[in-house]
Amino acid sequence: MKKQIHLLAGALLLSGAVLSGCSGAKSEPAAGGSSAPAAMKPVELYFYHNGNITEEQFNTMYGDYIKQKLPNVTTKFVPKDKNVSLAEMISSGTTKIDIFIDSIGQIGLKGSLLDIGLNQDMTELVKKHNVDLNRFEPTTLEAVKVMGGLYGLPIGNSALVLMYNKDIFDKFGVAYPKDGMTWDELADLSRKLTRSDGGVNYIGYTTSVNHFLRLNPLSLANVDPKEKTVTLETDAWKKLLQDTLMKPMQAEGYSQVLNDLKKQWYKIPYIDEFSKTRNVAMFSFMYADYAWAKEMNWDVVALPTFADKPKVGSQAYPSYMFITSISEHKDEAMEVVKLFTSDEYQTQFSKTGGITVLKNEAIKQVFGQDTPLKDKNIKNAVFYNSSAPAAPKTRYDVFVEDGIRNQVTSLLLGEKDLNTVLRTAQEEANKKIQSDTK
Repeated sequence: MKKQIHLLAGALLLSGAVLSGCSGAKSEPAAGGSSAPAAMKPVELYFYHNGNITEEQFNTMYGDYIKQKLPNVTTKFVPKDKNVSLAEMISSGTTKIDIFIDSIGQIGLKGSLLDIGLNQDMTELVKKHNVDLNRFEPTTLEAVKVMGGLYGLPIGNSALVLMYNKDIFDKFGVAYPKDGMTWDELADLSRKLTRSDGGVNYIGYTTSVNHFLRLNPLSLANVDPKEKTVTLETDAWKKLLQDTLMKPMQAEGYSQVLNDLKKQWYKIPYIDEFSKTRNVAMFSFMYADYAWAKEMNWDVVALPTFADKPKVGSQAYPSYMFITSISEHKDEAMEVVKLFTSDEYQTQFSKTGGITVLKNEAIKQVFGQDTPLKDKNIKNAVFYNSSAPAAPKTRYDVFVEDGIRNQVTSLLLGEKDLNTVLRTAQEEANKKIQSDTK
């Protein structure tokens, strides 16, 4: 299930030849050639992608481009093994990994980079190789630095946006969403569109609870990374859930469909309801290529914002290349990382619909021009807001996300009040953390 959700979260990155999920994509490398640095000798580098991809998919996204630009580098793909964990692969001493590829939402999870101890701070390598960190969008670096160090460099980005079904708005004569809306304005739209008509129960708004909590625009940490504790009974957490869940999702008539919705918290959220059943008017989710919505009349706008934090959207969701602590070829690996953070690569990535990690406005301006989505509002949606400050991610975040998600239906139906939901989720998450750390 988590793999499927992550696949969708990274779908747009796939189209730009950078994967943050669990499937492949086809994309032509940037035009033009370059030779390997004069000092680089022939070397084999081992790559591990923390997604369920094949070697063919890896080569399409990375290997072929590396071969073209750095012919002295031979890439070795390390596949995931369903029967052997990464930790076991490493401890056996038979697995080499020079570059680890993953998204910010996964690197701290159990069995991933930080949990296994493959991370190393790349600050000195960055200095040695004259990498200008000022080129990068600051939040893409902050997102990994709050994990304890500059463990990787970002190669692609994503964020939460608001997708909507234009046909539902047209059916009920409601004006479309717009960039720059507040959460209160979203709640008003949701109330107008949550209704029963012709035997169909329409839902004004919904979201992926886990992704929203993970990338919440108030930058609230699910878990204190130092204390390994959860504190949810705060005014900030109440504000987050009241304004972004309760207000837009407690419209009159919503209770009619909540029992059905309860089932949907546990799968890829509302994809079927949005693109097949088509009874969801709006939902916020990770920016993707939306191939599953190609048969419907849709568009997308920037994520709504809090009135006191205008133009501050969700936290960023970058993908990174990490040079591991066990790599025996760190300098050569750094040349590969530099390749994917270059203006040339990032420009082609942007043209094919990937969100660049660089501040370069010229690269942003060509966003999506080589995709069938160029006539949609996607460029405005992804660049209208600035990213919220990064909150640290931990292997225990899922305890908080699941604890709140499990009670969403009861909260929205009024069976439990917000204080009870937060207290219960907090107690359950802390118990799970204590059990996990024994």
